[in-house]
Amino acid sequence: MEIEIWELNNIIKAAAKAAVEEFRITQNPTSDEISEAQAFKIYGTGWLKHQTTIGAAKWKRKGAYKNSPKIYSRSQLNELKYGINPLLQAIHTSNK
Repeated sequence: MEIEIWELNNIIKAAAKAAVEEFRITQNPTSDEISEAQAFKIYGTGWLKHQTTIGAAKWKRKGAYKNSPKIYSRSQLNELKYGINPLLQAIHTSNK
């Protein structure tokens, strides 16, 4: 499999962007958290409820009580809604 220089450049940029995002989440895990109300505004109420119902979107409570806000992972919701970067997807499937 041969790739052009511009393709390699795009792959490196996509991988670097994914690595920086993962590092940011590792350093500050709360930066990836999004409340249910914010998630409804960004992703749509129907879509988020459907993803939660089928078990694709997971949430956790911010506190120990049942009235504590539900928190979702922003990166998980983005991956569900938009998929992973196509360049990274191509690398992952070609290495199998």
